[in-house]
Amino acid sequence: MKKVFVNIALFCSMAGLFSSCSKTIEESYTNPEKISEGSLSKLFSGMYLNKRIHPSYYDYYTFLMPAMANYTQLVATAPGNQMYVPNPSYLEGRWTDFYSGSRADDGQTPDYNYNGPGILSSYREMQTTLSKMSADQQARNQVFMKCAEVILYDQTAQMIDLWGDIPFSEAGGLNSPDRTAKNVPYDDAKATYTKLIAELKAANTFFDTVNVATDVKSELTTADIVLKGDMTAWQRYTNSLRLRLLMRISNSDASAQAEISAMLAAPATFPLVASNDQNVLFQESPTAVRSDLIDAFNGSYAPEYLINTIQEANGDPRLRVMWDEDDENGYKGFPWNGTVGDIENSKRLYAVFDTATFTYNDNIPGVIMTAAEVSFLKAEAFERFGGGDASVEYNNGIRQSIGFYYSINKGAIKRQGQDNFSREPLASPTDAEINTYLAKAAIAYTGTSTEKLVKIYTQKWENFFIMQAGQAWAELRRTGYPVLNFPVSGSLSPKPPKRLLYPANEQLYNAVEYNKVKAKDTRETPIFWEAK
Repeated sequence: MKKVFVNIALFCSMAGLFSSCSKTIEESYTNPEKISEGSLSKLFSGMYLNKRIHPSYYDYYTFLMPAMANYTQLVATAPGNQMYVPNPSYLEGRWTDFYSGSRADDGQTPDYNYNGPGILSSYREMQTTLSKMSADQQARNQVFMKCAEVILYDQTAQMIDLWGDIPFSEAGGLNSPDRTAKNVPYDDAKATYTKLIAELKAANTFFDTVNVATDVKSELTTADIVLKGDMTAWQRYTNSLRLRLLMRISNSDASAQAEISAMLAAPATFPLVASNDQNVLFQESPTAVRSDLIDAFNGSYAPEYLINTIQEANGDPRLRVMWDEDDENGYKGFPWNGTVGDIENSKRLYAVFDTATFTYNDNIPGVIMTAAEVSFLKAEAFERFGGGDASVEYNNGIRQSIGFYYSINKGAIKRQGQDNFSREPLASPTDAEINTYLAKAAIAYTGTSTEKLVKIYTQKWENFFIMQAGQAWAELRRTGYPVLNFPVSGSLSPKPPKRLLYPANEQLYNAVEYNKVKAKDTRETPIFWEAK
């Protein structure tokens, strides 16, 4: 594996030190890493090239699969004494990528499976760049900052979901105007979430009312790899993210209900991602960013509960687009209490990830926000708080999820050099098949309110799948559903944790501030929004 430079919030490497991008990136977009002159557009593009936003081998192989998907039973995992203890250096990498990113060795061309700009360092550098402009130029270019803020807030919330309190408001000193490194205090997780939610509401108003100058619009359209500078699309992403965060805290903060209800009652003011053509995705084609994920998917098996109890037993149309049948037993999943011998059997006894949709696909998108997630959020809100038809949103979410996964299959680009593989895209399921699935007793929106909520949570968990396994882990901890059986591991880590431990380098180099939160740094300390 290529070397990845490890840094922490205290020592964010200056984004201007990144080496040049590969030729394909330069041909497609303004180079995001050549920022010695402080370009807002280049820095903004660079945020998308963070390897936790676009699909990267490193993220899937070192974090999503062994930690997030393992903790949510979205992939089968071999039992063992350390099965719930990820490699510390890989967790360090996840932390580092938020703050400073990782750069290629000197003289080497960056490989975006391993390298990429940091989220916070890029944003701080944008703030510094903007501060050097005239007042008129600052006003004209504020749109870059607002778009970058939404990405920053999305990623910041994900960091809180993983660790709880994190350095945030004072982090990134080396990318600030005074270029000063200092001890960085940890911001309270709940207070930061509250700030993010408020700032997202303000961002929606900005996107709704801003008039972007023609020349700025042209530059933004080129730099904005995902949403092409479309202010309405940015509104939808912003509001959908805000709804996610409000629902995340809704079990622990009574004030969230009023904000959620007000948002859903005014769709013209707060537009949301409402259809698959509005999904917020990092598309590898045509961005010229290619992530070879074959090694992340090869050798991984389907988990029994998802594939057999949820999908196969109910005729779920997603079964055949997510999985390939095993050599002998069809769509059989690895049981939660299976043995090492079972998973290491030389025969392929369990279903594997679909080769066309995932394993040999060079065009797997980076998922930022989908219509299906939004529909399930709305269904939960309507079921708990009223104000709309939860059954409509629930059924919409399932239909959108099915359509989304089949769109990945249809848009697949065969892995370079995989000449021994050829398969036509799968035909989309018919309306009759989907209606039959929706009518199954375990799926149909019937039962008590609690039973209906469990169905919503389970469908959302399935929709997140491995592509948004971090969101799946957060929702599993928040709601407690679906109820999953986990094998007991070693005595020190017998079950999946409630949060991740702070990286060793953070403890070493930010020791003064770390000691203030050290008491919280345990596997069993819940994030503030977790279900009690």
